[in-house]
Amino acid sequence: MDTAFSRTARFCAALVSLIAIVSLVAQSVGNLERDGTMLAAWSAMLRWFTIWGNVAASVFFGWIALRGRIEPRILFALAAALVIIAAVYHILLASAHDPQGADWWTNLAHHTLVPAGGVLWWLAYSRDGLAGWRSLPIVMLVPVVYGGFALVNGVLTGFYPYFFLDEPKLGLGMVLLNMVGLAFLFLFVAALLLAIRKLIRAPA
Repeated sequence: MDTAFSRTARFCAALVSLIAIVSLVAQSVGNLERDGTMLAAWSAMLRWFTIWGNVAASVFFGWIALRGRIEPRILFALAAALVIIAAVYHILLASAHDPQGADWWTNLAHHTLVPAGGVLWWLAYSRDGLAGWRSLPIVMLVPVVYGGFALVNGVLTGFYPYFFLDEPKLGLGMVLLNMVGLAFLFLFVAALLLAIRKLIRAPA
């Protein structure tokens, strides 16, 4: 079940989608010199979960802007994913990462602007009861699907984007255990989002 969003919600969704689209296009164009073709550039980009999240944001928020409605559980799962993307980068990676030039702007969009915009949109405009506590298990599918892709891609290319998915070094058993841990991390983040939404919407 879904219901139509207001013009304000659709406008804000359009902004999130536009930022994601512009940053993704800029990133792919910037990678052309290194990768040779647009197909190769996108193949390299899609190895990263951050890009998955930004592509999803561009598509689903764009859909809201154009159509005015969407399946609520999709945005719930996306909001949790965007929190993970921003948190992992700013807590674990940002101190060792120093992008320059155009990369600074695309990095800002991928890890800060799109996640912040997407999560704030969900907190402001998502409907109570349409994607709630019963939807939590669906959120856990996101890291499982990505983890499966990363493992298959790693076998085919020899590249593992994250250390906790590096099957040759860790072994399949440990990688699968890490994926289970990630699924529960997503579950925790999604539950936290629901709690925050309930708190900010509670009557004074």
